[in-house]
Amino acid sequence: MAIWLVMVITILGYYVFPPYIFVSPGYSVYVASIVDHKKIGHGLDDGQLITWYTVSVRLFEDDPINRIKSGETLAYIVTKSDWDMVEWGDTVKIRLLQDLKAEMVELFPSLKLPEWREPFLGGLRAELVSDKPTYKIGEHAHFTAMITNAQNDTTLNITLFQAFPFWTFYDGKNISPSLNESETEEILLYPGQKLEFNFFEWEIGDAPLGVYYVRVYLGYFTDNQENTITATTMIRIEA
Repeated sequence: MAIWLVMVITILGYYVFPPYIFVSPGYSVYVASIVDHKKIGHGLDDGQLITWYTVSVRLFEDDPINRIKSGETLAYIVTKSDWDMVEWGDTVKIRLLQDLKAEMVELFPSLKLPEWREPFLGGLRAELVSDKPTYKIGEHAHFTAMITNAQNDTTLNITLFQAFPFWTFYDGKNISPSLNESETEEILLYPGQKLEFNFFEWEIGDAPLGVYYVRVYLGYFTDNQENTITATTMIRIEA
C-alpha cells in the first residue's frame, strides 16, 4: 500500500503539479548572459499608469526559476537605475528574483555596440575618449564625449542631459557614486553635424590597479525613450 501511494504521488507530481522551484530564504540564483536589447513598457494597474523597464538577455547558463535553458532569451524586469546603466551587448551576471524580475550583480561593458543595435540608432554615433589610455595614482583623467549625426539627409531630434550621468566599472562592479537626476534639453542634430562635450575630469585616488570601463549616459531620442545614447571607453591604472 505504501509503495502504491508513493507511485501515485510521484505520478501526480510529474504530470499534474507544476515543477515549482523552491528557493530557501537567503539563497540566491545567479546567471550569466549577454544583453540582447532593452525596452520600456507602459500599462495600467488598478487604473494607474505604470512603467516597467525590461532587459532582454541571452542566457549563458540555465535559469532554474523560470525554467529557461542556456542559449535562450528572456526579458527580465529591472530597476530604472539598472536599466539606465546597462547597454546592448554587455555581459552581465544577474540575480534572479520573483515574477521575471532580476537585478544586476556584475556588468562588463561592451566597448562597441553590437550589429543588431545599430538600426535602432538611426545613424546616430556616440563616442567617449580619454586624453590618454594609461594613468597613475594621483593623475587626472580627462574625458570628452562626441555625438554625430552620420546621416546625409535626416535631422535627428534628441534629448540630452545638461549634466551627464556616468558610471565607472572595475571587475564588473560599478564604483562610481550614485547618479543624480539631471535636467534635460532638446537638441536638433543636423545631417553630418557633430557635437563635442568636455565630459568630466576624474582625479584618480587610491584605486586598485587594473582596467576600468567608463560609460556616459548622454540622453535619448525624444520620439522613443528606449533608444538611450551612451558611450563607453576603457582606461588602465598602473603603478
